[in-house]
Amino acid sequence: MTLRLGFRDRLASAAGLLRLAEAALAMARRRRPPVFLTVLNYHRVATPDAAIDEGVVDATPESFDRQLGILRRHFTLVSLGDLLLHLDGQPLPPNPALVTFDDGYRDNLHAALPILQRHAVRATFFVATSYVAERRLFWWDRVSWILKHARRRRFSLPLPEPVEVDLDEGLSAAERRLHRVVKDRPGLDLEDFLQSLARAADAPWDDAVEAELVRRHVLTWDDVRALRRAGMDIGSHTRTHRVLQTVPTDQLADELAGSRSDLEAQLGEPISTIAYPVGRPVAGIPAIRSAVAAAGYRLGFSYRTGRQDLRRLDVLDVHRFSVERDTSDHAFLADLALPWLTPE
Repeated sequence: MTLRLGFRDRLASAAGLLRLAEAALAMARRRRPPVFLTVLNYHRVATPDAAIDEGVVDATPESFDRQLGILRRHFTLVSLGDLLLHLDGQPLPPNPALVTFDDGYRDNLHAALPILQRHAVRATFFVATSYVAERRLFWWDRVSWILKHARRRRFSLPLPEPVEVDLDEGLSAAERRLHRVVKDRPGLDLEDFLQSLARAADAPWDDAVEAELVRRHVLTWDDVRALRRAGMDIGSHTRTHRVLQTVPTDQLADELAGSRSDLEAQLGEPISTIAYPVGRPVAGIPAIRSAVAAAGYRLGFSYRTGRQDLRRLDVLDVHRFSVERDTSDHAFLADLALPWLTPE
């Protein structure tokens, strides 16, 4: 990660490249109708909290404020409603950009919202509803907390194929190994996996620890409604944030239609958009695409590098940029203007 960011920063700090980026964005603002849509994705706007997974903090309040300023100077900020109207034939404004958030962290309301309002940006917040409704900590934060409080440095998880964890190799390596289990293993019993992890690590995880972490970090339904009253848009991020490609076919309706039903019951309005957990695209997977459509979603968002070409828009696989916390303002501008130049 550091090498990649360093490369991007060195590229973006070159005066010639910055002029090229600004010229490209100026040209895009003059093009009518627009050819590209830029969708940015965040999870948290905060100072990293060492208690849970710092990797999902995509910007500090200060850097987020600067990034929105850059967006306002070079793009036309649009809302989810504008994009839905575009599906019905209404043209988008020049060089459109949409800001989105995934998961449902409390700093979305307390840190991100005031900055969005100051810049008059209407963002979309995709919420994983079971964590809000059941007051549970997001599974990746739970993994992070358990590893940081493990009383054993080396241990094994007795899955069908044992997973070995060695914290002496580094916390990040252990987190990545366990994340891969959750993201890639079909039909995993997530709660059983997390309880087994706490036991194997000999970590002091209990209901009181979880309740305090949830109070600090996970939106409540009142918070979700407050975001909506403030003019923000709300979408689904499934119920349990399981990668759809790993969910048994007979459980897809609960994850997809169930989350939509949760949100509609709490907000009293239709929900028609979803962001896929981990951003894995569903293109080429007919069973999942059919389930997404059957659940009533008109738009589905994934992660892909580059901008979304509106001439080849797949409404169930809309591309997004994932913003990174250590990205400099110059690299952020270069990513937006010249996505083909900055490597993954």
